[in-house]
Amino acid sequence: MENLLKDKFKFSFLLIILAILSFFPNINFYEFRNEESLRTIVAFEMAYSHNLLQPTFLGDLYFNKPPLFNWFIIFSSYLIPWSELTARIVSIFFVILTLVLIYKFSFKLTKNKEISILASLIYITFVDILFWYGYLAEIDATLAFFVFLMFYFLFWGYKEKKGIFLILAGIITGIAFLLKGFPAYAFFGLSYLALLIYYKDLKGLFNPYIWIGGICSLFIPLIWIFNTANPDIYLQKLFVESFNRVEQSKDFSKFFIHLISYPVLNFKQILPASLFVLIGIFIYRKNLRIPSEIKLLLFIAFINYIPYLISVGSRGRYIIPLFPILAVIFAYLIYSFNKEKIIKIFLYTALSFIIIRFLVGFIGFPIMMKYKESRKKIAYDIAKTIDIRQKIAFDCASEKSICLYLDFIKNKPIFKSSHTKDWKYLITCEEKPQYKIVKSYKFKKKIIKLYER
Repeated sequence: MENLLKDKFKFSFLLIILAILSFFPNINFYEFRNEESLRTIVAFEMAYSHNLLQPTFLGDLYFNKPPLFNWFIIFSSYLIPWSELTARIVSIFFVILTLVLIYKFSFKLTKNKEISILASLIYITFVDILFWYGYLAEIDATLAFFVFLMFYFLFWGYKEKKGIFLILAGIITGIAFLLKGFPAYAFFGLSYLALLIYYKDLKGLFNPYIWIGGICSLFIPLIWIFNTANPDIYLQKLFVESFNRVEQSKDFSKFFIHLISYPVLNFKQILPASLFVLIGIFIYRKNLRIPSEIKLLLFIAFINYIPYLISVGSRGRYIIPLFPILAVIFAYLIYSFNKEKIIKIFLYTALSFIIIRFLVGFIGFPIMMKYKESRKKIAYDIAKTIDIRQKIAFDCASEKSICLYLDFIKNKPIFKSSHTKDWKYLITCEEKPQYKIVKSYKFKKKIIKLYER
Protein backbone atom coordinates (compact mmCIF):
# COMPACT_ATOMS: atom_id res chain seq x y z
CA MET A 1 0.00 0.00 0.00
CA GLU A 2 2.80 2.43 0.88
CA ASN A 3 4.52 1.79 -2.47
CA LEU A 4 1.27 2.39 -4.30
CA LEU A 5 0.61 5.55 -2.30
CA LYS A 6 3.91 7.01 -3.51
CA ASP A 7 2.32 7.27 -6.93
CA LYS A 8 -0.71 9.42 -6.07
CA PHE A 9 -2.05 9.29 -9.62
CA LYS A 10 -2.21 5.48 -9.73
CA PHE A 11 -3.58 5.22 -6.21
CA SER A 12 -6.29 7.81 -6.89
CA PHE A 13 -7.20 6.08 -10.16
CA LEU A 14 -7.49 2.74 -8.34
CA LEU A 15 -9.75 4.33 -5.72
CA ILE A 16 -11.99 5.76 -8.45
CA ILE A 17 -12.36 2.30 -10.03
CA LEU A 18 -13.20 0.81 -6.63
CA ALA A 19 -15.72 3.59 -5.96
CA ILE A 20 -17.49 2.85 -9.25
CA LEU A 21 -17.55 -0.88 -8.48
CA SER A 22 -18.97 -0.16 -5.02
CA PHE A 23 -22.23 0.97 -6.65
CA PHE A 24 -23.07 -2.53 -7.86
CA PRO A 25 -23.27 -4.97 -4.91
CA ASN A 26 -26.95 -5.88 -4.38
CA ILE A 27 -28.06 -2.96 -6.55
CA ASN A 28 -31.08 -5.03 -7.67
CA PHE A 29 -31.79 -6.11 -4.11
CA TYR A 30 -32.22 -2.55 -2.85
CA GLU A 31 -35.75 -1.52 -3.82
CA PHE A 32 -36.64 1.63 -5.73
CA ARG A 33 -36.95 4.60 -3.36
CA ASN A 34 -38.60 8.03 -3.55
CA GLU A 35 -38.89 9.25 -7.17
CA GLU A 36 -36.92 6.37 -8.71
CA SER A 37 -40.09 4.38 -9.33
CA LEU A 38 -41.76 7.42 -10.94
CA ARG A 39 -38.88 7.91 -13.40
CA THR A 40 -38.88 4.21 -14.26
CA ILE A 41 -42.63 3.71 -14.56
CA VAL A 42 -42.87 6.68 -16.94
CA ALA A 43 -40.04 5.19 -19.04
CA PHE A 44 -41.71 1.75 -19.01
CA GLU A 45 -45.01 3.16 -20.26
CA MET A 46 -43.29 5.23 -22.96
CA ALA A 47 -41.37 2.18 -24.16
CA TYR A 48 -44.53 0.07 -24.30
CA SER A 49 -46.59 2.71 -26.12
CA HIS A 50 -43.71 3.64 -28.47
CA ASN A 51 -44.62 7.27 -27.84
CA LEU A 52 -41.29 8.83 -26.86
CA LEU A 53 -42.51 12.43 -26.97
CA GLN A 54 -45.36 12.46 -24.45
CA PRO A 55 -44.67 10.84 -21.05
CA THR A 56 -47.50 9.17 -19.17
CA PHE A 57 -47.92 7.96 -15.60
CA LEU A 58 -50.44 5.16 -14.90
CA GLY A 59 -51.96 6.08 -18.25
CA ASP A 60 -52.42 9.79 -17.45
CA LEU A 61 -50.48 12.42 -19.37
CA TYR A 62 -47.43 13.41 -17.31
CA PHE A 63 -46.18 17.01 -17.50
CA ASN A 64 -43.88 17.52 -14.51
CA LYS A 65 -40.59 16.56 -16.19
CA PRO A 66 -39.22 16.44 -19.76
CA PRO A 67 -38.49 12.98 -21.19
CA LEU A 68 -34.70 12.75 -21.69
CA PHE A 69 -33.96 10.78 -18.51
CA ASN A 70 -36.76 8.39 -19.44
CA TRP A 71 -35.21 7.98 -22.90
CA PHE A 72 -31.92 6.99 -21.29
CA ILE A 73 -33.71 4.37 -19.17
CA ILE A 74 -35.50 3.05 -22.27
CA PHE A 75 -32.18 2.75 -24.11
CA SER A 76 -30.74 0.93 -21.10
CA SER A 77 -33.66 -1.54 -21.20
CA TYR A 78 -32.47 -2.77 -24.61
CA LEU A 79 -29.19 -3.82 -22.95
CA ILE A 80 -30.39 -4.78 -19.45
CA PRO A 81 -33.77 -6.44 -18.78
CA TRP A 82 -36.16 -4.28 -16.75
CA SER A 83 -35.03 -4.15 -13.12
CA GLU A 84 -33.52 -1.70 -10.64
CA LEU A 85 -30.22 -1.85 -12.53
CA THR A 86 -31.90 -0.88 -15.80
CA ALA A 87 -32.73 2.55 -14.41
CA ARG A 88 -29.82 3.01 -12.02
CA ILE A 89 -27.12 2.26 -14.57
CA VAL A 90 -28.03 5.56 -16.25
CA SER A 91 -26.82 7.55 -13.24
CA ILE A 92 -23.71 5.40 -12.88
CA PHE A 93 -22.85 5.87 -16.57
CA PHE A 94 -23.12 9.65 -16.36
CA VAL A 95 -21.12 9.73 -13.13
CA ILE A 96 -18.31 7.98 -15.03
CA LEU A 97 -18.57 10.51 -17.87
CA THR A 98 -18.48 13.32 -15.30
CA LEU A 99 -15.29 11.89 -13.78
CA VAL A 100 -13.64 11.92 -17.21
CA LEU A 101 -14.80 15.47 -17.89
CA ILE A 102 -13.62 16.70 -14.48
CA TYR A 103 -10.18 15.24 -15.18
CA LYS A 104 -10.07 16.82 -18.63
CA PHE A 105 -11.21 20.23 -17.38
CA SER A 106 -8.88 20.22 -14.39
CA PHE A 107 -5.85 19.13 -16.42
CA LYS A 108 -6.55 21.80 -19.01
CA LEU A 109 -6.72 24.32 -16.16
CA THR A 110 -3.76 23.22 -14.00
CA LYS A 111 -1.58 21.06 -16.31
CA ASN A 112 -1.16 18.77 -13.29
CA LYS A 113 -2.37 15.19 -13.60
CA GLU A 114 -2.27 14.55 -9.83
CA ILE A 115 -4.59 17.49 -9.12
CA SER A 116 -6.83 16.40 -11.99
CA ILE A 117 -7.23 12.79 -10.86
CA LEU A 118 -7.69 14.02 -7.28
CA ALA A 119 -10.57 16.21 -8.49
CA SER A 120 -12.30 13.18 -10.01
CA LEU A 121 -11.73 11.18 -6.83
CA ILE A 122 -13.15 13.99 -4.71
CA TYR A 123 -16.30 14.10 -6.84
CA ILE A 124 -17.10 10.39 -6.62
CA THR A 125 -16.39 10.31 -2.87
CA PHE A 126 -18.73 13.18 -2.08
CA VAL A 127 -21.21 11.57 0.32
CA ASP A 128 -24.22 12.47 -1.81
CA ILE A 129 -22.64 10.89 -4.89
CA LEU A 130 -21.08 7.77 -3.35
CA PHE A 131 -23.98 6.81 -1.08
CA TRP A 132 -27.02 8.24 -2.89
CA TYR A 133 -27.33 10.03 -6.19
CA GLY A 134 -24.36 8.43 -7.91
CA TYR A 135 -26.33 5.23 -8.43
CA LEU A 136 -30.01 6.02 -7.73
CA ALA A 137 -32.36 6.40 -10.71
CA GLU A 138 -32.75 10.12 -10.05
CA ILE A 139 -32.06 12.87 -12.58
CA ASP A 140 -29.54 14.86 -10.54
CA ALA A 141 -26.24 13.06 -11.32
CA THR A 142 -27.11 12.97 -15.02
CA LEU A 143 -28.02 16.66 -14.96
CA ALA A 144 -24.67 17.36 -13.26
CA PHE A 145 -22.84 15.92 -16.27
CA PHE A 146 -24.72 18.02 -18.81
CA VAL A 147 -24.46 21.21 -16.73
CA PHE A 148 -20.72 20.68 -16.30
CA LEU A 149 -20.33 19.89 -20.01
CA MET A 150 -22.17 23.14 -20.76
CA PHE A 151 -19.88 24.92 -18.32
CA TYR A 152 -16.80 23.34 -19.93
CA PHE A 153 -17.69 24.79 -23.34
CA LEU A 154 -18.83 28.10 -21.86
CA PHE A 155 -15.69 28.57 -19.74
CA TRP A 156 -13.15 27.67 -22.42
CA GLY A 157 -15.17 29.28 -25.19
CA TYR A 158 -15.05 32.56 -23.32
CA LYS A 159 -11.45 32.25 -22.09
CA GLU A 160 -10.03 31.15 -25.45
CA LYS A 161 -12.43 33.20 -27.58
CA LYS A 162 -13.77 30.10 -29.34
CA GLY A 163 -17.19 31.00 -30.69
CA ILE A 164 -18.05 27.42 -31.58
CA PHE A 165 -17.63 26.45 -27.92
CA LEU A 166 -20.15 29.11 -26.88
CA ILE A 167 -22.60 27.75 -29.43
CA LEU A 168 -22.00 24.21 -28.14
CA ALA A 169 -22.66 25.46 -24.60
CA GLY A 170 -26.08 26.65 -25.78
CA ILE A 171 -26.81 23.33 -27.50
CA ILE A 172 -25.91 21.39 -24.35
CA THR A 173 -28.15 23.74 -22.35
CA GLY A 174 -31.05 22.85 -24.64
CA ILE A 175 -30.35 19.15 -24.06
CA ALA A 176 -30.11 19.76 -20.29
CA PHE A 177 -33.56 21.40 -20.46
CA LEU A 178 -34.89 18.04 -21.65
CA LEU A 179 -33.73 16.58 -18.33
CA LYS A 180 -35.16 18.98 -15.76
CA GLY A 181 -36.56 22.04 -17.47
CA PHE A 182 -35.82 25.71 -16.82
CA PRO A 183 -32.96 25.30 -14.28
CA ALA A 184 -30.71 24.51 -17.27
CA TYR A 185 -31.14 28.10 -18.48
CA ALA A 186 -30.37 29.44 -15.01
CA PHE A 187 -27.04 27.58 -14.91
CA PHE A 188 -26.21 28.79 -18.44
CA GLY A 189 -27.16 32.42 -17.86
CA LEU A 190 -25.71 32.78 -14.37
CA SER A 191 -22.41 31.13 -15.35
CA TYR A 192 -21.95 33.45 -18.32
CA LEU A 193 -22.99 36.46 -16.25
CA ALA A 194 -20.41 35.49 -13.61
CA LEU A 195 -17.70 35.43 -16.29
CA LEU A 196 -18.66 38.89 -17.49
CA ILE A 197 -18.80 40.32 -13.96
CA TYR A 198 -15.47 38.78 -12.98
CA TYR A 199 -13.69 40.18 -16.02
CA LYS A 200 -15.77 43.39 -16.07
CA ASP A 201 -16.62 42.64 -19.67
CA LEU A 202 -19.79 44.52 -20.62
CA LYS A 203 -19.11 43.91 -24.32
CA GLY A 204 -19.52 40.19 -23.72
CA LEU A 205 -23.27 40.73 -23.53
CA PHE A 206 -23.24 41.44 -27.27
CA ASN A 207 -21.10 38.46 -28.29
CA PRO A 208 -22.95 37.04 -31.33
CA TYR A 209 -21.88 33.46 -30.54
CA ILE A 210 -23.47 33.48 -27.10
CA TRP A 211 -26.71 34.71 -28.67
CA ILE A 212 -26.58 31.97 -31.30
CA GLY A 213 -25.98 29.47 -28.49
CA GLY A 214 -28.92 30.92 -26.58
CA ILE A 215 -31.21 30.55 -29.59
CA CYS A 216 -30.06 26.93 -30.02
CA SER A 217 -30.81 26.30 -26.33
CA LEU A 218 -34.41 27.40 -26.94
CA PHE A 219 -34.85 25.72 -30.31
CA ILE A 220 -34.00 22.18 -29.13
CA PRO A 221 -36.72 21.96 -26.43
CA LEU A 222 -39.27 23.66 -28.69
CA ILE A 223 -38.87 20.91 -31.33
CA TRP A 224 -39.86 18.39 -28.68
CA ILE A 225 -42.51 20.31 -26.78
CA PHE A 226 -44.57 21.24 -29.86
CA ASN A 227 -44.88 17.52 -30.57
CA THR A 228 -46.44 16.75 -27.20
CA ALA A 229 -50.15 16.41 -26.49
CA ASN A 230 -50.56 19.83 -24.79
CA PRO A 231 -47.51 22.09 -25.27
CA ASP A 232 -49.02 25.02 -23.34
CA ILE A 233 -49.85 22.87 -20.29
CA TYR A 234 -46.41 21.27 -20.44
CA LEU A 235 -44.64 24.64 -20.44
CA GLN A 236 -46.78 25.91 -17.56
CA LYS A 237 -46.11 22.79 -15.49
CA LEU A 238 -42.37 22.91 -16.15
CA PHE A 239 -42.28 26.58 -15.24
CA VAL A 240 -44.12 26.00 -11.96
CA GLU A 241 -41.98 22.93 -11.15
CA SER A 242 -38.77 24.86 -11.79
CA PHE A 243 -39.56 28.09 -10.00
CA ASN A 244 -41.01 26.36 -6.97
CA ARG A 245 -37.34 25.60 -6.27
CA VAL A 246 -36.61 29.25 -5.61
CA GLU A 247 -39.77 30.19 -3.76
CA GLN A 248 -39.42 32.87 -1.13
CA SER A 249 -40.82 32.80 2.38
CA LYS A 250 -42.55 35.75 4.03
CA ASP A 251 -41.64 34.25 7.38
CA PHE A 252 -38.28 35.87 8.23
CA SER A 253 -37.48 33.26 10.88
CA LYS A 254 -37.80 30.44 8.32
CA PHE A 255 -35.69 32.40 5.86
CA PHE A 256 -33.01 33.04 8.49
CA ILE A 257 -32.96 29.39 9.57
CA HIS A 258 -32.59 28.36 5.94
CA LEU A 259 -29.66 30.77 5.45
CA ILE A 260 -27.87 29.00 8.30
CA SER A 261 -29.01 25.40 7.84
CA TYR A 262 -28.70 25.12 4.06
CA PRO A 263 -24.90 25.67 3.91
CA VAL A 264 -24.53 23.18 6.77
CA LEU A 265 -26.55 20.64 4.79
CA ASN A 266 -24.42 21.31 1.70
CA PHE A 267 -21.24 20.92 3.76
CA LYS A 268 -22.44 17.46 4.83
CA GLN A 269 -23.30 16.55 1.23
CA ILE A 270 -19.72 17.13 0.08
CA LEU A 271 -17.90 15.39 2.89
CA PRO A 272 -15.15 14.26 3.31
CA ALA A 273 -13.42 16.79 1.00
CA SER A 274 -15.26 19.77 2.52
CA LEU A 275 -13.83 18.96 5.96
CA PHE A 276 -10.28 18.68 4.61
CA VAL A 277 -10.62 22.02 2.81
CA LEU A 278 -12.04 23.73 5.90
CA ILE A 279 -9.27 22.43 8.17
CA GLY A 280 -6.56 23.14 5.58
CA ILE A 281 -7.68 26.73 5.04
CA PHE A 282 -7.75 27.30 8.81
CA ILE A 283 -4.25 25.86 9.32
CA TYR A 284 -2.50 27.21 6.21
CA ARG A 285 -4.50 30.37 5.59
CA LYS A 286 -1.43 32.65 5.92
CA ASN A 287 0.52 30.85 3.19
CA LEU A 288 -2.42 30.03 0.92
CA ARG A 289 -2.20 31.55 -2.56
CA ILE A 290 -5.24 31.02 -4.77
CA PRO A 291 -4.73 31.72 -8.51
CA SER A 292 -7.25 33.82 -10.40
CA GLU A 293 -8.70 30.82 -12.28
CA ILE A 294 -9.68 29.10 -9.02
CA LYS A 295 -11.10 32.38 -7.68
CA LEU A 296 -13.14 32.59 -10.87
CA LEU A 297 -14.50 29.07 -10.35
CA LEU A 298 -15.40 29.98 -6.77
CA PHE A 299 -17.20 33.09 -7.98
CA ILE A 300 -19.13 31.18 -10.66
CA ALA A 301 -20.15 28.49 -8.16
CA PHE A 302 -21.30 31.16 -5.69
CA ILE A 303 -23.36 33.07 -8.29
CA ASN A 304 -25.13 29.82 -9.23
CA TYR A 305 -25.59 28.97 -5.56
CA ILE A 306 -27.36 32.21 -4.58
CA PRO A 307 -30.87 31.29 -5.89
CA TYR A 308 -30.87 28.13 -3.77
CA LEU A 309 -29.37 29.84 -0.74
CA ILE A 310 -32.16 32.43 -0.63
CA SER A 311 -34.93 29.95 -1.37
CA VAL A 312 -36.55 28.38 1.67
CA GLY A 313 -37.82 25.51 -0.48
CA SER A 314 -34.39 24.43 -1.76
CA ARG A 315 -33.34 20.85 -1.20
CA GLY A 316 -29.76 19.71 -0.97
CA ARG A 317 -29.83 17.76 -4.23
CA TYR A 318 -30.63 20.91 -6.21
CA ILE A 319 -26.99 21.99 -6.06
CA ILE A 320 -25.54 18.65 -7.25
CA PRO A 321 -24.89 20.21 -10.71
CA LEU A 322 -22.34 22.45 -8.95
CA PHE A 323 -20.46 19.47 -7.46
CA PRO A 324 -18.03 19.01 -10.40
CA ILE A 325 -16.88 22.65 -10.13
CA LEU A 326 -16.48 22.25 -6.37
CA ALA A 327 -14.45 19.07 -6.91
CA VAL A 328 -12.00 20.96 -9.15
CA ILE A 329 -11.69 23.78 -6.59
CA PHE A 330 -11.26 21.39 -3.66
CA ALA A 331 -8.61 19.34 -5.47
CA TYR A 332 -6.54 22.44 -6.12
CA LEU A 333 -6.89 23.65 -2.52
CA ILE A 334 -6.00 20.29 -0.94
CA TYR A 335 -3.04 19.94 -3.26
CA SER A 336 -1.90 23.53 -2.72
CA PHE A 337 -1.59 23.03 1.04
CA ASN A 338 1.64 21.38 -0.09
CA LYS A 339 1.61 18.87 2.71
CA GLU A 340 2.14 15.23 1.75
CA LYS A 341 0.54 14.19 4.99
CA ILE A 342 -2.79 15.90 4.22
CA ILE A 343 -3.04 14.33 0.76
CA LYS A 344 -2.10 10.94 2.19
CA ILE A 345 -4.74 11.22 4.92
CA PHE A 346 -7.36 12.26 2.35
CA LEU A 347 -6.58 9.25 0.14
CA TYR A 348 -6.88 6.90 3.10
CA THR A 349 -10.12 8.62 4.09
CA ALA A 350 -11.47 8.17 0.55
CA LEU A 351 -10.51 4.49 0.74
CA SER A 352 -12.37 4.19 4.05
CA PHE A 353 -15.51 5.74 2.57
CA ILE A 354 -15.34 3.36 -0.39
CA ILE A 355 -14.95 0.34 1.91
CA ILE A 356 -18.00 1.53 3.86
CA ARG A 357 -19.91 1.83 0.57
CA PHE A 358 -19.03 -1.78 -0.29
CA LEU A 359 -20.24 -2.85 3.16
CA VAL A 360 -23.48 -0.94 2.64
CA GLY A 361 -24.04 -2.87 -0.59
CA PHE A 362 -23.00 -6.31 0.60
CA ILE A 363 -24.38 -6.17 4.16
CA GLY A 364 -26.45 -3.01 4.63
CA PHE A 365 -28.89 -3.46 1.77
CA PRO A 366 -29.86 -7.05 2.73
CA ILE A 367 -30.35 -5.99 6.36
CA MET A 368 -32.44 -2.97 5.38
CA MET A 369 -34.60 -5.00 3.02
CA LYS A 370 -35.07 -7.71 5.63
CA TYR A 371 -36.54 -5.36 8.23
CA LYS A 372 -38.02 -2.67 5.99
CA GLU A 373 -41.63 -2.86 4.84
CA SER A 374 -41.35 -3.94 1.24
CA ARG A 375 -43.43 -2.77 -1.70
CA LYS A 376 -41.61 -5.30 -3.86
CA LYS A 377 -42.77 -8.17 -1.64
CA ILE A 378 -46.35 -6.90 -1.84
CA ALA A 379 -46.15 -6.80 -5.64
CA TYR A 380 -44.82 -10.37 -5.84
CA ASP A 381 -47.42 -11.60 -3.38
CA ILE A 382 -50.18 -9.99 -5.47
CA ALA A 383 -48.75 -11.67 -8.58
CA LYS A 384 -48.90 -15.07 -6.84
CA THR A 385 -52.41 -14.43 -5.50
CA ILE A 386 -54.11 -13.50 -8.78
CA ASP A 387 -54.01 -14.57 -12.40
CA ILE A 388 -51.41 -12.05 -13.61
CA ARG A 389 -52.55 -12.54 -17.20
CA GLN A 390 -55.88 -10.85 -16.44
CA LYS A 391 -56.41 -7.10 -16.70
CA ILE A 392 -55.35 -5.14 -13.62
CA ALA A 393 -56.09 -1.54 -12.66
CA PHE A 394 -54.03 0.45 -10.16
CA ASP A 395 -55.58 3.42 -8.34
CA CYS A 396 -53.07 4.05 -5.55
CA ALA A 397 -50.59 6.41 -7.23
CA SER A 398 -48.70 7.16 -3.99
CA GLU A 399 -47.61 3.49 -3.89
CA LYS A 400 -46.38 3.50 -7.48
CA SER A 401 -43.46 1.16 -6.72
CA ILE A 402 -45.93 -1.70 -6.25
CA CYS A 403 -47.36 -0.95 -9.68
CA LEU A 404 -43.89 -0.77 -11.23
CA TYR A 405 -42.87 -4.19 -9.91
CA LEU A 406 -46.15 -5.61 -11.21
CA ASP A 407 -45.34 -4.01 -14.58
CA PHE A 408 -42.04 -5.90 -14.59
CA ILE A 409 -43.74 -9.18 -13.66
CA LYS A 410 -46.53 -8.75 -16.17
CA ASN A 411 -44.18 -7.29 -18.80
CA LYS A 412 -46.90 -4.79 -19.59
CA PRO A 413 -47.86 -1.45 -17.99
CA ILE A 414 -50.78 -1.31 -15.59
CA PHE A 415 -52.95 1.82 -15.69
CA LYS A 416 -55.60 3.49 -13.54
CA SER A 417 -59.14 2.12 -13.62
CA SER A 418 -60.18 5.14 -15.68
CA HIS A 419 -57.98 3.76 -18.47
CA THR A 420 -58.82 0.08 -17.82
CA LYS A 421 -62.61 -0.09 -17.76
CA ASP A 422 -62.77 -3.90 -18.12
CA TRP A 423 -60.36 -4.72 -15.28
CA LYS A 424 -60.54 -8.03 -13.48
CA TYR A 425 -58.47 -6.93 -10.47
CA LEU A 426 -58.22 -3.52 -8.84
CA ILE A 427 -55.45 -2.37 -6.49
CA THR A 428 -56.40 0.72 -4.49
CA CYS A 429 -55.90 2.51 -1.16
CA GLU A 430 -59.61 3.27 -0.88
CA GLU A 431 -62.64 1.29 0.27
CA LYS A 432 -64.59 -0.28 -2.61
CA PRO A 433 -67.37 -2.27 -0.88
CA GLN A 434 -69.13 -2.97 -4.17
CA TYR A 435 -66.30 -5.32 -5.16
CA LYS A 436 -65.01 -8.55 -3.68
CA ILE A 437 -61.89 -8.03 -1.58
CA VAL A 438 -59.23 -10.66 -2.22
CA LYS A 439 -56.48 -9.46 0.07
CA SER A 440 -55.31 -6.38 1.95
CA TYR A 441 -51.82 -5.25 2.90
CA LYS A 442 -50.91 -2.93 5.72
CA PHE A 443 -48.04 -0.74 4.57
CA LYS A 444 -46.88 1.87 7.07
CA LYS A 445 -50.05 3.88 7.75
CA LYS A 446 -51.88 2.75 4.62
CA ILE A 447 -54.05 -0.21 3.78
CA ILE A 448 -53.57 -1.39 0.20
CA LYS A 449 -56.52 -3.44 -1.01
CA LEU A 450 -56.77 -5.97 -3.79
CA TYR A 451 -60.28 -6.34 -5.25
CA GLU A 452 -61.71 -8.73 -7.81
CA ARG A 453 -64.66 -8.14 -10.12
